[in-house]
Amino acid sequence: MELSDRKEQILSAIVERFIATGEPVGSKFLAAMLPLSVSPATIRNEMAYLSEKGYLDQPHTSAGRVPSDKGYRYYIDRLLQNYAPSDADIFRILSRIDHSEGDSNAVLSQICEILAELTGCAAAVSSPDPEGADIRNAQLVPVGNKNVMVLVSASSGVLKSRIARLEKEPDYETMELFYNVISANFTGIPLSGITAARIQSAAASLGEKALDLMPLLVSFYECVSAASESTVTVKGHANLLNIPDLRSSAPEILELLGNEEALQRLLRTSTDAPVELSIGNENEFACLRRATIIRAPYKPGGGQGGTVAVIGSTKSDYARIIPLVKYISGVTGAALEELSK
Repeated sequence: MELSDRKEQILSAIVERFIATGEPVGSKFLAAMLPLSVSPATIRNEMAYLSEKGYLDQPHTSAGRVPSDKGYRYYIDRLLQNYAPSDADIFRILSRIDHSEGDSNAVLSQICEILAELTGCAAAVSSPDPEGADIRNAQLVPVGNKNVMVLVSASSGVLKSRIARLEKEPDYETMELFYNVISANFTGIPLSGITAARIQSAAASLGEKALDLMPLLVSFYECVSAASESTVTVKGHANLLNIPDLRSSAPEILELLGNEEALQRLLRTSTDAPVELSIGNENEFACLRRATIIRAPYKPGGGQGGTVAVIGSTKSDYARIIPLVKYISGVTGAALEELSK
């Protein structure tokens, strides 16, 4: 339903004032702040219309109005300005991501922590969907004392690492043989197709060299198995206790965040939009009826990706948080793409 310009100005002012103060907004305040040449009585009539149509609620008979879930939805979809993260926020985000960690889970954990810190909400980041992902490459990094780090990257952007211990310090011949085996048997193969039997078959083809290479192949398979699992990282649990509207339901929300299956449903996006919101009663779970979930998908290199999300109050600062979530989703995709090179 399309509202008139005046009704939109009133709704927008009520939403933004309520987000800022948490207090119902009255007609006298709106008459004083809005550039409208109308009386408080006219504004009250407009507020009554918005209430009748479900955009506003009136907590008490003599009080002002507050936005309903429908009012928030209209405001976000039609009235919210297209803001961008501040330079300070961008610097904090980019300076905190450490690509040298050597594992995509570590980078996702950093990103999740940054998101929770900047928004004051609970934050969640899912790893890239392993469905359809294949092996991009594998690398060996000698770390001394007969130990070698095996690094495996997938087309989804996931990078996994494991330490393999050899009987002797790795030489050029051993490392070259490993690369040849991976290239011939596993590069470009879907993660789901790399089984223990396939590893054993590759080892059997090596004859007497199999014993030298087996620790590396075992670590390679462990990396593949880890990359085949979709996980969700959650940070900022304590932030929920600092959000007045969510304090009473925080124990139930925390329990929900500890349920892997529920988390996966929570982070699932249903559209191709760069940002997706579930506001109040739009949420599936009863404990989130006073919460808003803001989700944004990320896609490393345009392939299979995951989701970054925050869970906050319906009174969240949408003008700041939505651009942050959208920006961080882009940073996440780029970071995982960089890791997999």
